Amino acid sequence: MEKKINNWKLWEKNLGYGQMLYQRATGKLKEMESARALSEILSLFYKPKMKVLDVGCGAGHYLRSLRLRLDKNIDYTGVDSTKYYIKLAKKAFGKNQKFFFGDILNLKFKDNAFDVVICNNVILHLPPPPTKAISELIRVAKKYVVIRTIFGEINYIIKEVRNPNDIMKNPQKGKKILIAQNGEPLLYNFFNMYTEQYFKDIITEINKNIEIKIIKDNEFTQFDNRKLGGKSATRIMDGRQVSGNFLLDWRFIILKK
Repeated sequence: MEKKINNWKLWEKNLGYGQMLYQRATGKLKEMESARALSEILSLFYKPKMKVLDVGCGAGHYLRSLRLRLDKNIDYTGVDSTKYYIKLAKKAFGKNQKFFFGDILNLKFKDNAFDVVICNNVILHLPPPPTKAISELIRVAKKYVVIRTIFGEINYIIKEVRNPNDIMKNPQKGKKILIAQNGEPLLYNFFNMYTEQYFKDIITEINKNIEIKIIKDNEFTQFDNRKLGGKSATRIMDGRQVSGNFLLDWRFIILKK
Protein backbone atom coordinates (compact mmCIF):
# COMPACT_ATOMS: atom_id res chain seq x y z
CA MET A 1 0.00 0.00 0.00
CA GLU A 2 1.35 3.40 -1.02
CA LYS A 3 2.09 5.80 1.81
CA LYS A 4 0.30 9.12 1.41
CA ILE A 5 2.88 11.89 1.12
CA ASN A 6 0.46 14.78 1.47
CA ASN A 7 -3.06 15.86 0.62
CA TRP A 8 -4.15 18.89 -1.39
CA LYS A 9 -2.34 21.36 0.90
CA LEU A 10 0.97 21.27 -0.94
CA TRP A 11 1.84 24.97 -0.80
CA GLU A 12 3.90 24.81 2.41
CA LYS A 13 6.28 22.39 0.70
CA ASN A 14 6.40 24.31 -2.57
CA LEU A 15 9.24 26.66 -1.61
CA GLY A 16 10.00 27.58 -5.20
CA TYR A 17 6.53 28.99 -5.81
CA GLY A 18 6.77 31.00 -2.60
CA GLN A 19 10.07 32.49 -3.75
CA MET A 20 8.48 33.47 -7.05
CA LEU A 21 5.70 35.31 -5.18
CA TYR A 22 8.31 36.99 -2.99
CA GLN A 23 10.20 38.24 -6.04
CA ARG A 24 6.96 39.72 -7.37
CA ALA A 25 6.27 41.32 -3.99
CA THR A 26 9.72 42.95 -3.96
CA GLY A 27 9.65 44.03 -7.61
CA LYS A 28 12.38 41.65 -8.76
CA LEU A 29 9.85 40.01 -11.07
CA LYS A 30 7.14 41.72 -13.10
CA GLU A 31 3.78 42.13 -11.36
CA MET A 32 1.09 39.57 -12.11
CA GLU A 33 -1.39 40.52 -14.81
CA SER A 34 -4.15 39.68 -12.35
CA ALA A 35 -2.74 42.20 -9.84
CA ARG A 36 -2.94 44.95 -12.44
CA ALA A 37 -6.47 43.89 -13.39
CA LEU A 38 -7.52 43.78 -9.73
CA SER A 39 -6.33 47.35 -9.23
CA GLU A 40 -8.52 48.46 -12.12
CA ILE A 41 -11.53 46.63 -10.69
CA LEU A 42 -11.06 48.16 -7.24
CA SER A 43 -10.69 51.65 -8.71
CA LEU A 44 -14.38 51.47 -9.66
CA PHE A 45 -15.44 51.89 -6.04
CA TYR A 46 -12.41 52.18 -3.76
CA LYS A 47 -12.03 55.28 -1.60
CA PRO A 48 -9.07 56.29 0.59
CA LYS A 49 -9.11 54.97 4.17
CA MET A 50 -11.15 51.92 3.23
CA LYS A 51 -9.96 48.82 5.09
CA VAL A 52 -8.98 46.04 2.68
CA LEU A 53 -8.54 42.35 3.51
CA ASP A 54 -6.65 40.11 1.07
CA VAL A 55 -7.51 36.44 1.68
CA GLY A 56 -4.89 34.18 0.13
CA CYS A 57 -2.37 37.00 0.08
CA GLY A 58 0.69 34.84 -0.62
CA ALA A 59 3.88 36.84 -0.14
CA GLY A 60 2.06 40.16 -0.51
CA HIS A 61 2.51 40.61 -4.25
CA TYR A 62 -0.94 42.16 -4.60
CA LEU A 63 -0.10 44.76 -1.95
CA ARG A 64 2.78 46.01 -4.06
CA SER A 65 0.49 46.53 -7.06
CA LEU A 66 -2.27 48.12 -4.97
CA ARG A 67 0.20 50.61 -3.51
CA LEU A 68 1.55 51.49 -6.95
CA ARG A 69 -1.76 51.63 -8.81
CA LEU A 70 -4.51 52.38 -6.27
CA ASP A 71 -3.37 54.00 -3.02
CA LYS A 72 0.17 54.21 -1.64
CA ASN A 73 -1.32 54.48 1.87
CA ILE A 74 -3.84 51.67 1.50
CA ASP A 75 -5.07 50.16 4.80
CA TYR A 76 -4.28 46.57 3.88
CA THR A 77 -4.38 43.30 5.82
CA GLY A 78 -3.20 40.01 4.33
CA VAL A 79 -4.17 36.49 5.39
CA ASP A 80 -2.82 33.20 4.08
CA SER A 81 -3.01 29.57 5.21
CA THR A 82 0.63 28.94 4.25
CA LYS A 83 2.93 30.05 7.08
CA TYR A 84 5.91 30.19 4.75
CA TYR A 85 4.17 32.80 2.57
CA ILE A 86 3.37 34.95 5.60
CA LYS A 87 7.04 34.79 6.60
CA LEU A 88 8.04 35.96 3.13
CA ALA A 89 5.43 38.73 3.15
CA LYS A 90 6.78 40.12 6.42
CA LYS A 91 10.28 39.92 5.00
CA ALA A 92 9.18 41.87 1.93
CA PHE A 93 7.13 44.58 3.66
CA GLY A 94 8.38 44.64 7.24
CA LYS A 95 7.06 43.23 10.50
CA ASN A 96 4.70 46.17 11.04
CA GLN A 97 2.68 45.41 7.93
CA LYS A 98 -0.43 43.41 8.80
CA PHE A 99 0.03 39.84 7.56
CA PHE A 100 -1.54 36.93 9.44
CA PHE A 101 -1.75 33.16 9.21
CA GLY A 102 -5.38 32.16 8.77
CA ASP A 103 -7.87 29.83 7.11
CA ILE A 104 -10.40 31.07 4.55
CA LEU A 105 -12.88 28.55 5.95
CA ASN A 106 -12.68 30.10 9.42
CA LEU A 107 -11.49 33.71 9.29
CA LYS A 108 -10.61 35.13 12.71
CA PHE A 109 -12.26 38.49 12.13
CA LYS A 110 -15.55 39.98 13.28
CA ASP A 111 -18.53 40.43 10.98
CA ASN A 112 -18.23 43.47 8.67
CA ALA A 113 -14.65 44.09 9.81
CA PHE A 114 -13.38 45.28 6.39
CA ASP A 115 -14.82 47.62 3.79
CA VAL A 116 -13.43 45.50 0.96
CA VAL A 117 -12.46 41.82 0.94
CA ILE A 118 -10.48 40.46 -2.01
CA CYS A 119 -9.71 36.83 -2.82
CA ASN A 120 -7.72 36.08 -5.95
CA ASN A 121 -6.86 32.71 -7.50
CA VAL A 122 -7.86 30.79 -4.36
CA ILE A 123 -11.41 29.42 -4.77
CA LEU A 124 -10.44 27.09 -7.63
CA HIS A 125 -7.79 25.43 -5.41
CA LEU A 126 -10.14 24.64 -2.49
CA PRO A 127 -11.94 21.33 -1.89
CA PRO A 128 -15.52 21.54 -3.16
CA PRO A 129 -17.94 23.05 -2.59
CA PRO A 130 -16.76 26.70 -2.32
CA THR A 131 -19.82 27.71 -0.30
CA LYS A 132 -18.18 27.98 3.13
CA ALA A 133 -15.22 29.96 1.82
CA ILE A 134 -17.41 32.47 -0.01
CA SER A 135 -19.68 32.71 3.02
CA GLU A 136 -16.70 33.71 5.19
CA LEU A 137 -15.59 36.33 2.67
CA ILE A 138 -19.07 37.85 2.70
CA ARG A 139 -19.33 37.69 6.49
CA VAL A 140 -16.22 39.76 7.20
CA ALA A 141 -16.97 42.30 4.44
CA LYS A 142 -18.84 45.48 5.28
CA LYS A 143 -19.52 46.55 1.70
CA TYR A 144 -17.63 44.77 -1.11
CA VAL A 145 -16.19 41.34 -1.94
CA VAL A 146 -14.07 40.80 -5.05
CA ILE A 147 -13.27 37.21 -6.07
CA ARG A 148 -11.13 36.21 -9.03
CA THR A 149 -11.48 32.63 -10.21
CA ILE A 150 -11.98 30.51 -13.32
CA PHE A 151 -15.36 29.64 -14.79
CA GLY A 152 -16.54 26.66 -16.78
CA GLU A 153 -19.39 25.97 -19.18
CA ILE A 154 -19.93 22.91 -16.97
CA ASN A 155 -19.03 22.37 -13.30
CA TYR A 156 -15.76 20.46 -13.00
CA ILE A 157 -13.98 19.06 -9.93
CA ILE A 158 -10.38 18.58 -11.04
CA LYS A 159 -7.30 17.26 -9.27
CA GLU A 160 -3.97 18.22 -10.78
CA VAL A 161 -1.62 15.36 -9.93
CA ARG A 162 1.77 16.73 -8.86
CA ASN A 163 5.19 15.10 -8.87
CA PRO A 164 6.84 15.31 -5.41
CA ASN A 165 10.20 15.80 -7.11
CA ASP A 166 8.87 19.04 -8.63
CA ILE A 167 7.38 20.36 -5.37
CA MET A 168 9.17 19.16 -2.27
CA LYS A 169 12.52 20.49 -1.07
CA ASN A 170 13.66 17.02 -0.01
CA PRO A 171 11.62 14.53 -2.09
CA GLN A 172 11.91 10.80 -1.68
CA LYS A 173 14.78 9.69 -3.89
CA GLY A 174 13.71 7.57 -6.79
CA LYS A 175 10.02 8.22 -6.16
CA LYS A 176 8.16 7.61 -9.40
CA ILE A 177 4.66 6.49 -8.43
CA LEU A 178 2.28 9.47 -8.40
CA ILE A 179 -1.04 7.67 -7.89
CA ALA A 180 -1.74 5.21 -5.09
CA GLN A 181 -3.31 1.77 -5.47
CA ASN A 182 -6.67 3.18 -4.40
CA GLY A 183 -6.60 5.58 -7.34
CA GLU A 184 -5.93 8.70 -5.31
CA PRO A 185 -3.02 10.99 -6.20
CA LEU A 186 -0.29 11.14 -3.58
CA LEU A 187 0.21 14.86 -4.07
CA TYR A 188 -2.20 17.19 -5.84
CA ASN A 189 -3.95 20.50 -5.96
CA PHE A 190 -7.52 21.22 -6.92
CA PHE A 191 -8.15 23.10 -10.15
CA ASN A 192 -11.93 23.41 -10.08
CA MET A 193 -14.20 25.25 -12.51
CA TYR A 194 -17.75 26.30 -11.71
CA THR A 195 -20.44 27.82 -13.91
CA GLU A 196 -21.64 31.39 -13.56
CA GLN A 197 -25.08 30.14 -12.57
CA TYR A 198 -23.63 27.90 -9.86
CA PHE A 199 -21.78 30.83 -8.31
CA LYS A 200 -24.89 33.00 -8.47
CA ASP A 201 -27.01 30.27 -6.86
CA ILE A 202 -24.71 29.64 -3.88
CA ILE A 203 -24.06 33.35 -3.31
CA THR A 204 -27.80 34.05 -3.31
CA GLU A 205 -28.29 31.24 -0.79
CA ILE A 206 -25.71 32.88 1.47
CA ASN A 207 -27.21 36.36 1.15
CA LYS A 208 -30.29 36.84 -0.99
CA ASN A 209 -29.94 40.64 -0.86
CA ILE A 210 -26.40 40.83 -2.16
CA GLU A 211 -25.72 42.47 -5.52
CA ILE A 212 -23.73 40.29 -7.94
CA LYS A 213 -21.70 41.54 -10.89
CA ILE A 214 -19.36 39.38 -12.97
CA ILE A 215 -16.67 40.86 -15.20
CA LYS A 216 -14.41 38.92 -17.58
CA ASP A 217 -10.69 39.34 -16.93
CA ASN A 218 -9.43 39.63 -20.49
CA GLU A 219 -7.22 42.72 -20.21
CA PHE A 220 -3.78 41.11 -20.28
CA THR A 221 -0.58 41.26 -22.29
CA GLN A 222 1.33 38.38 -23.87
CA PHE A 223 3.12 36.26 -21.25
CA ASP A 224 4.34 32.74 -20.54
CA ASN A 225 4.93 31.73 -16.92
CA ARG A 226 6.06 28.16 -17.59
CA LYS A 227 9.69 29.03 -16.92
CA LEU A 228 8.63 30.27 -13.49
CA GLY A 229 5.99 27.73 -12.51
CA GLY A 230 6.31 24.61 -14.66
CA LYS A 231 4.14 23.07 -17.38
CA SER A 232 0.85 23.96 -15.67
CA ALA A 233 1.74 27.65 -15.32
CA THR A 234 -0.40 30.07 -17.28
CA ARG A 235 0.57 31.23 -20.76
CA ILE A 236 -1.13 32.99 -23.67
CA MET A 237 -2.09 31.11 -26.83
CA ASP A 238 -4.06 32.82 -29.62
CA GLY A 239 -5.11 35.57 -27.23
CA ARG A 240 -6.45 33.18 -24.57
CA GLN A 241 -5.02 32.13 -21.22
CA VAL A 242 -4.02 28.47 -21.06
CA SER A 243 -2.81 26.18 -18.26
CA GLY A 244 -1.67 22.73 -19.33
CA ASN A 245 -4.55 21.47 -21.46
CA PHE A 246 -7.13 23.90 -20.07
CA LEU A 247 -8.46 27.14 -21.49
CA LEU A 248 -8.87 29.55 -18.57
CA ASP A 249 -11.94 31.74 -18.40
CA TRP A 250 -10.90 34.07 -15.58
CA ARG A 251 -13.54 36.42 -14.21
CA PHE A 252 -14.02 38.79 -11.30
CA ILE A 253 -17.08 38.31 -9.11
CA ILE A 254 -17.94 41.66 -7.51
CA LEU A 255 -20.34 41.46 -4.59
CA LYS A 256 -21.96 44.51 -2.99
CA LYS A 257 -23.79 44.25 0.32
